[in-house]
Amino acid sequence: MLNHTKYSDLTSEQYELLGKAFVEWSNIEFLLGVLLSRLLFTPEFLGRTYSDEMTAVGLESAIRNALEIHRNRYRSSVISSELDERIMQLMATAATCRVRRNRFAHFSWMRRNDGEIFGAKMSGRLPSPNRNGESVIVSLEELKDNHVTAHRLVDDLRSLLGQLPKIEEERNLKLPRSESTGVKID
Repeated sequence: MLNHTKYSDLTSEQYELLGKAFVEWSNIEFLLGVLLSRLLFTPEFLGRTYSDEMTAVGLESAIRNALEIHRNRYRSSVISSELDERIMQLMATAATCRVRRNRFAHFSWMRRNDGEIFGAKMSGRLPSPNRNGESVIVSLEELKDNHVTAHRLVDDLRSLLGQLPKIEEERNLKLPRSESTGVKID
């Protein structure tokens, strides 16, 4: 099952495309953390203390919750309905990318042929492409499409962030402080 024979080892192109999937997912996950920071009106560096501890699913859930607060409590005064809808579309794409990335990370992979790879969960069952979720065959074209989708999502998230309010950390560093406690004086 493992890819450690000359017949089952992935090709250089297959390895490259899997590597691109992991790199793009890292970018996506980082940008989702930035997105959450902006929705919470928090400087990005400080926001990472919160988002770094979250799973990707938790991060997605926190973003959806923040959007709901923007819709209901702030009545879309900061995040317009159109921008909210765009964020939700990007979140759906991110969720799809996350599922693929998890599959790439947690399945065992081998070359089926030069144009396809076979991945299996390595559970107590025998791997079969017919069993839903237990294994999968992914073509080279699907790997390429995955990279294009993830790469586009990174670009879209970066563009979206430019439309959201950014709280600069420098603002907090320049606030007046009490000499004894270091806390801002009102």
